Amino acid sequence: MLQYMLWGISFITLWLTIVWLNFLYAPVKRANVISTITIGIPVYSKNNDKDAIRTIKSIFASGYPKELLDVIAVDDGSEDNTLSKLKKFKKQHPELPLRVYHKENGGKASALNVALKKAKGEFFAVVDADSKISKDSITISLSNYTSKKVGAVISRIKVEKAENFLERLQRVEYIMSSMVRKIMSNFGTLSMTPGVLSLYRTKTLKKIGGFTKDRNNLTEDLEIAMRLKYKGYDVVMEPESITYTKVPETLADLWRQRIRWTRGYIINHWKYKSMFFSNKHGLFGVFQLPVNVLAILLLIANISIISYDGIDRLINFSFRSMTIPGYFLDRITSLPTLNEFILARNVQVYLPVILVFILGAYLIYFAHRLFKERLSNQLTPLFSYVVLMPYFSTLNWVSSIYHELARTKRKW
Repeated sequence: MLQYMLWGISFITLWLTIVWLNFLYAPVKRANVISTITIGIPVYSKNNDKDAIRTIKSIFASGYPKELLDVIAVDDGSEDNTLSKLKKFKKQHPELPLRVYHKENGGKASALNVALKKAKGEFFAVVDADSKISKDSITISLSNYTSKKVGAVISRIKVEKAENFLERLQRVEYIMSSMVRKIMSNFGTLSMTPGVLSLYRTKTLKKIGGFTKDRNNLTEDLEIAMRLKYKGYDVVMEPESITYTKVPETLADLWRQRIRWTRGYIINHWKYKSMFFSNKHGLFGVFQLPVNVLAILLLIANISIISYDGIDRLINFSFRSMTIPGYFLDRITSLPTLNEFILARNVQVYLPVILVFILGAYLIYFAHRLFKERLSNQLTPLFSYVVLMPYFSTLNWVSSIYHELARTKRKW
């Protein structure tokens, strides 16, 4: 029974991969759009852990005409001297179209709503205070507004600093995420607008009510994207618009970040559950939303089956080693024949796992080649991404599902 379940999971994974990859290459439509744009930067800093000045400098160095820019930094009750730094920078550079506001801490979405309310531009962009944008990224993103149906355009996010093992692992993850987002964009089912240069029409944002007013909604970027899809808009990814973000340096920080992301994922999929299997929402409702849930269930099922089989074998091996004289040394030193290896039950179990592993390795290679990212000296993080990340993600999902069912306090 175990092997049949794994084979089923493997074939579903392969089928979904083939379906998605068919949509990777699609005709690119662009328009010559140059217009006024307000950029909202929500800032909350505790121990000078956010460098909003660096973010602001990257915006003004992007090459977009300054006379068309309107940059608004909203300090969301920072607990250090971030506000004074912002005011000092503004005073030192009166020539820059920069406005600085302060409010009591109310969460990122509330800070963005302050910026949106004061926005003067035809377009509104969100740029997080721990990120920076590259040259021409604004112009390239704007060129994707080819119709009124486009509700948002997102950039391709790269890890700014990949020095330690965990940061290098996340670098691989971000490259893979970019490929998946591009496929979903071409498929017409993308529903996420990360805070590293996501671009909207100001009128559209105000029309649908701005960013969420619910502070307990941990992922305002996912919520606004889901709401855009609910209202019939498309979210587009522009891979040539490159931005950079800082990623967690420690496992504890990464765990907290992913718990917030996964709980926010659950929250917003439940909030917009009416779109599931809805013909009104096209492929997004009929295909993408069910696949979003199915992918998580397949991940948990796959890792659970592999873990159960591994633990069961370990227990049997340990028991026999303690009760049968010479069993331990005999099993360790003797190698099975080819026939024994092929006919062994573990091959039936692990062959589909190996196939999925090979598929994952190929997709990693494919994504790096697609975005012209280097593969040299990346063997350890690449291998770890395929082997270790599924276990980390499974534990994260199981923990988030438990916390949501138990209704524990949601923390940023």
